[in-house]
Amino acid sequence: MKVMVLTFAMAAGVWSHGLAQAPQTGQAIDYETFCKLPDVEAKRTAFLATSSDNRGVLVRTQLERFRDANRDRLNAKQLAALSDLIAAVTPDTYAEGPKGEEARVNARRLTETHMTLFTPDQVQAMQPYGPCIPKGK
Repeated sequence: MKVMVLTFAMAAGVWSHGLAQAPQTGQAIDYETFCKLPDVEAKRTAFLATSSDNRGVLVRTQLERFRDANRDRLNAKQLAALSDLIAAVTPDTYAEGPKGEEARVNARRLTETHMTLFTPDQVQAMQPYGPCIPKGK
């Protein structure tokens, strides 16, 4: 359970821990390229090398695609919780300074709610380092 909480929190912004030490080149990477990277370490390196805006886009895209691919299997509470998390993932979530910390605190709060609503497999599928989810039609 501890690993599940940690991994889900990564999608909500905790992956940016140590952000101040990580060089941000602003090197953009699109979702399709990111999700095809070979392993978690390659994804983490690419994630930390990009801008806070791009990080937000990558995480929101994974969450949106999970929601869209599973909409028929999710209940109203799960859909509402996902909408809240998607809305909370902003460039500030991955930024330095007070705004970044405030966004991460909010994301961690939302993570606690998600732990009661989603199965471990669902949580894993929502992770930014999870399998690529094709764009819905």
